[in-house]
Amino acid sequence: MSASYLELRRLLMEVSGIIRGSRIINLYHMDDDSIILKLRSGDFSGELRIIPGRFFYLVEGSYEKPVKLSERGRALRKVISGSRIRDVKLVEGERIMMMELEKGGKILRLISEFLPKGTLIVVDEDNRIIESLHHLRMKDRIIVPGEIYKLPPPRPSITESNLEDIFRTLDPNRKIVSELASKAGLGGRYAEEILCLAGIDKAVKVKDLSEEQKAKILEALKKVLHLIEIGKPAIAYLLGEVPQPLPYRMEIFKSKGYNFKDVNSLNQAFRESYEHELALRVEEEKRRKIEDKIEELKKKLNEKRFTANKLIASSKKLRELAQKLFKTYSRLEEVKEIDGVHEIDGLKVEVNSRRKEMKIDYDEETLTLKTDESIMKQISSLFDDAKKSMDAAERLLKEAKAIESKIEKLSRREAEELEEILLKVSARLKPSPKRWYERYRWFTTSEGFLAVAGKDASSNISLLKKHLEPNDLVFHAEVRGAAAVILKDGLRAGEKSKVEAAQFAATYSRAWRERMSQITVYYVTADQISFKPPPGHYLPKGGFIVKGERNYITVKLELAIGLTRDLELIYGPSQALAGRATRMVKIVPGKRKSTELAEEAVRMLTENMSFDKRSLNLLKERIIELIPYGSGELVKI
Repeated sequence: MSASYLELRRLLMEVSGIIRGSRIINLYHMDDDSIILKLRSGDFSGELRIIPGRFFYLVEGSYEKPVKLSERGRALRKVISGSRIRDVKLVEGERIMMMELEKGGKILRLISEFLPKGTLIVVDEDNRIIESLHHLRMKDRIIVPGEIYKLPPPRPSITESNLEDIFRTLDPNRKIVSELASKAGLGGRYAEEILCLAGIDKAVKVKDLSEEQKAKILEALKKVLHLIEIGKPAIAYLLGEVPQPLPYRMEIFKSKGYNFKDVNSLNQAFRESYEHELALRVEEEKRRKIEDKIEELKKKLNEKRFTANKLIASSKKLRELAQKLFKTYSRLEEVKEIDGVHEIDGLKVEVNSRRKEMKIDYDEETLTLKTDESIMKQISSLFDDAKKSMDAAERLLKEAKAIESKIEKLSRREAEELEEILLKVSARLKPSPKRWYERYRWFTTSEGFLAVAGKDASSNISLLKKHLEPNDLVFHAEVRGAAAVILKDGLRAGEKSKVEAAQFAATYSRAWRERMSQITVYYVTADQISFKPPPGHYLPKGGFIVKGERNYITVKLELAIGLTRDLELIYGPSQALAGRATRMVKIVPGKRKSTELAEEAVRMLTENMSFDKRSLNLLKERIIELIPYGSGELVKI
């Protein structure tokens, strides 16, 4: 998928503030033919990935680079490496980005074309091409070093100001969807979206549109332009397809049954989608190579088995004949000097004394024995030949088994290697600052209150000392070795939230390890918690004192894990996840290992959904971390 002008405009709006003023530290020509500019400024270090003919995006991190730089990559690096980006903008209405660079007191321009025949070009102050990623000769332009750079013929750009005049530019005899896509410069995706929102069949011709339909199209067009500019970006997923980066959750994708994941920016949507696409591409290439090798090995395997089976059959036949000849040896000795055909124990024996040979017909084959040599010795040789054939067959079968083992290893390696692919094509991102409660276990109650639990004795104390506030409630199971749970603003919370916080405290307590089905949990107010033991008493590490009266709740032990519509992993009591999780599994105390439970949970949560291997592995690892004491049982919801 290539970005439209409107999408490129939003992408640039999101990242231009970071790009301007940055210095190009280095340039890399990647295996996918994209160009990566390593950028650095006072408060930014990252990479701008330019995919000619498609789009660009910025990443705060770095990609794994090819071992060797291409010739064109070296030429481009030499020209622009070390330059400072003074300005960056899009050519009005066109999918071309102009970057003004300053290097050694000279001004250069780096031009990125996202047109069908996309390329990347460096020109000097006189607009003369110094270097280009691809040399192109087109009908109206030549892009090679030494030529003057020319923009393509101008295309009309759609803006709020010229919307009312749009129908005057359209060909009345063509379909409305085609005209909106090409003449209005919207592209097929947004042309379809506008007609979908307007409720108009895309096959309708422009001349057949009523004034009311035209008004609906204009209204939908304004809405789409607005959403492209300020909508909440998302990624659309469908099983077996490359994820689609979107400036908002588009209706045409909803109608086709896509799942959506909201993201913070269109830049992030393009980055994640493209990395997924690269992974699929590399995966396909790897799979094809491995499968070709497997196919080649299977061919050898079949050949060896075929030859071995042939040798086994021949050996058996030869041995049977040798045994028969051994039994009739005395008769053969009697007739070896008598010319003519003899019938001996079902065998046809033809003697030719002149040639000193004896021909024996068996099973449509003929064996020749020499009459002037020892018959017994020749029969013995037949036994030897039969044994040699059998030995050869056994060697071939052994080789076939080794090949079979290689095929199995390759098949296993295929699965293992493919899991690593996304890691190779994904950027190593700088971690974003976490929300404070993400260092602990946490969930949001069904009433919208935040509940946070410690992970061990040390984090229990850290949680209570750093984050307990006057309006909070503290929950703790009536058993040693339990998580302390803070229900933030708990004094305002209803009974539902209190029960859910109590369940969370029970779940992450030793009661789970003891496989108890329910336990009593108490809760107190913030002012009842103290970290100073009474005089003469000792407070163990991770301990705290509870003063005054306690409130008790008896709750069941359970942990629900689910995925939201935006593919976010959430967990906690099942009633807290209800309404938020589109898919959910429930775990209770039990004997099954967490690795086994996590695999089954991942299968259930992602059934008929498109996830890459890396995401599935990360999901599995996250679920393993969540399961208390490393064991449990899955129960049907």
